[in-house]
Amino acid sequence: MNLPVFNVLTKKKYSLLLVSTVFILSSYDLSMPLKQVKSSQIKQIRHTKKGHHPPGFSFNQHQQNLFNTYIQRIQDFPNFTSDEQSPIQIEWKYNRTSSELTNLIKTNHLKEIAGDGTEIDLFLNLMEWVHRATQSEEKIGNPDTLNAVAILNYVKTQNRALNCRMKSIVLNEILTGLGYYSRRISCKPSQFDGDSHSIVTVYSMTLNKWICLDPTFNTFFHDHLGNILSYIEIRNTYRSGVIPRFRSININPKGPLMLSGIEFQNYDQWYGVYMAKNCFKVSCPQISKFGYESSESPRRVYLVPFGYSLENQEKTNSLFTTNSNSFFQKPY
Repeated sequence: MNLPVFNVLTKKKYSLLLVSTVFILSSYDLSMPLKQVKSSQIKQIRHTKKGHHPPGFSFNQHQQNLFNTYIQRIQDFPNFTSDEQSPIQIEWKYNRTSSELTNLIKTNHLKEIAGDGTEIDLFLNLMEWVHRATQSEEKIGNPDTLNAVAILNYVKTQNRALNCRMKSIVLNEILTGLGYYSRRISCKPSQFDGDSHSIVTVYSMTLNKWICLDPTFNTFFHDHLGNILSYIEIRNTYRSGVIPRFRSININPKGPLMLSGIEFQNYDQWYGVYMAKNCFKVSCPQISKFGYESSESPRRVYLVPFGYSLENQEKTNSLFTTNSNSFFQKPY
């Protein structure tokens, strides 16, 4: 999500009209941004499993209509294809060892921050650290260089806020530097509206699947047992007309929470609809390594549902597939 958020209002079934721009600024406890974190301080940022709950909130008629519009679009294009239908396999590349990644991990004491708990605990500890370390109440800024070291230094020296892409680059490169298979993915709506939302997908050996982490809002979608969901599981839940469970968002909004001209009462309510809009399709760089997104022309891979038209899609140095198994293939 790039703030300011450009809102779109659906006038007809597939007709989108840009109507307004809103600024969503948030405050958060910044007690530990970019600090030299000691082992004794780890407990302050460790994840707890409290707060896992189904959203369970109610909508007014305008909010419900907006939600229904986004769900209908997913239901109109419900499926991806299988290996048998789309046999071409995408060659993903992961460079998990480099001097830059080693320095990133060492300088920020990220092994200590990760902790000595389970794999999932490690992921969530690092996500929360990135969320805190990249927060600022100042205006959004855009670092010239897109790698975790440059982005963290930008926040520290300029005290500027970051959009979701920058936060996700940082978390992705941290996870990559710690030896995990990780990618930054961009969740996109069915029609271009000036907005998308970047998150991180990392392969969990514990759950034997790719799972999604959102460092911007320090949250994740999960099932009734608390297991973190994959992108496909998130989309399939939305397709059924239900908002997937997610960890409650602990951010105080500064200003109205708007989406497509509709105001929402809190971040949980807003996020549940916002991600319904943005989980229609996804894309990500084909290579995951330090600084790849600052390269001259990084190649992107798009996963789009079967039957969806690629008209007006950006095709320069891009690869499109409807094969979800290939897009989310096991990395080893």
